[in-house]
Amino acid sequence: MYKKIITLFLSVILLISAFSYLSPSIIHAEDTSEENNDSTNENEELKIACEAAIVMDADTGQVIYEKNSHKRLYPASITKIMTALVALENTDFNSTVTMTEDAIWGIDRDSTHIALDVDEQISFKDAFYAMLIVSANEVSWGIADHVSGSLDAFCKLMNDKAKELGCEDTNFVNANGLHDDNHYTTAYDMALITREALTHPEFVEATSTTYYVIPPTNKNSDERILWQDNKLIMEDSEYYYSACKGGKTGFTDQAGGTLVAWATKDDMNLICVTLNGIPSYENYNDTINLFDYVFSHYSKTNPLETYEFEAEELTRAQNFLNNHYNCENLGTVRLHVKCDNDLILPWDYDFQKAKIDISYNSDNLEQGIIGTFSLTYEGVKYITLPIEYSGYINSKDEVAIQKAIDEGILPKPKSKLLIALKKLFIFLIIIAILVFIYKRYDTINKKRAEASKYGNTHPILDKEKIIKKSLEALVYIKNLFLLLIGKLIEYIKSFITFIVSFIKSKMK
Repeated sequence: MYKKIITLFLSVILLISAFSYLSPSIIHAEDTSEENNDSTNENEELKIACEAAIVMDADTGQVIYEKNSHKRLYPASITKIMTALVALENTDFNSTVTMTEDAIWGIDRDSTHIALDVDEQISFKDAFYAMLIVSANEVSWGIADHVSGSLDAFCKLMNDKAKELGCEDTNFVNANGLHDDNHYTTAYDMALITREALTHPEFVEATSTTYYVIPPTNKNSDERILWQDNKLIMEDSEYYYSACKGGKTGFTDQAGGTLVAWATKDDMNLICVTLNGIPSYENYNDTINLFDYVFSHYSKTNPLETYEFEAEELTRAQNFLNNHYNCENLGTVRLHVKCDNDLILPWDYDFQKAKIDISYNSDNLEQGIIGTFSLTYEGVKYITLPIEYSGYINSKDEVAIQKAIDEGILPKPKSKLLIALKKLFIFLIIIAILVFIYKRYDTINKKRAEASKYGNTHPILDKEKIIKKSLEALVYIKNLFLLLIGKLIEYIKSFITFIVSFIKSKMK
């Protein structure tokens, strides 16, 4: 009886082992789951008279305040910020500008100019300062001709640069901003243009200069004295603002007053754009009020410095990648939002009240970017950042899998030949045991049938019932077997580690 039980037990164990080896091997990624709109600021403390306005962080491009910032309006002479930017990027600052007939007579002679003449020569620096300090219109056209050979060619450079910077509602048809129905921009676009211009030291210096002298030229024996138009940096002006470091003014009847200014205080570098101020002094009032409000109600902080994505979001990202590549993930997905600079946020900012918007797209997957992360607070979208991803291993990418194996991220696969031999060996053993059991039960039944002729009442063994009983115990025995095998492997590993350590210590 005991021999029969032992034989049956060993047979079941071998069957379980065979199932483990013969079933296909599937590796699953660990499931860690439990499974540009306009920003608005409706703060009642701010009463902005200009038709459009924006305050932007010069360091990050973060929008802090806006009013109609994407509405197309006429820029007037703040156009010259783009003229200055394109000129700096496409000509020698130490070159000489020769005024063309188009530049002299192409402008309205009643508009702002410094009375240059055809073929008059001035240094590019002098022309640059005249354009930005007193907004000389013939000088702007002369710079365009100097850089590109014609105004049309220069305007193409201006529009190409605008698109490069992300301006979607801007079109320039001249270099000075004199009115044309097809010459327009937005407060947001002008903030982007100014932010780029401020990366050039020559621009920063010229726009912060309050007084400049152009020496005599080949056509004029007198000096030309220039006084800054921007009242925010003129100490004798009622609009003087000590934190302001520079700016550019503009005005036409159609555009109204326009003003771009930048200011620095409390480690914050701000750009403010106001458009269509009527009367034009409203541009100064609004700019001062906006600067004062942000400097007194906001501070720099980095709410994303310790931000971690939740398990549910990691699973969403993994599913997005699986669907995109039509495969499984063999690794562990990690997401990261890179925010190197602090954000300018209200001083009473509460992260729990912030709205986080995460969207996935496949546009930049090859660069390690899976989507975008936006932070909105009290109706203002403060920042949109790319989401970087790592740790994803495409189950169909043999190169990526091999790299993961080499780096120890994935275990080395077992030899296919060794696995095949093991399967064959166990299969043959199972066949042999099954044949043995069948013949053994058949022999016992024959003997009992023979004995029953002489009055012996031993029951005939029912093979189906025996197999059924064995299968009922299958789950329990399998779990027990796997537990024992696991413990045995642990002990073997510990023993091998001990032996290796012992040998190394003796070799020393």
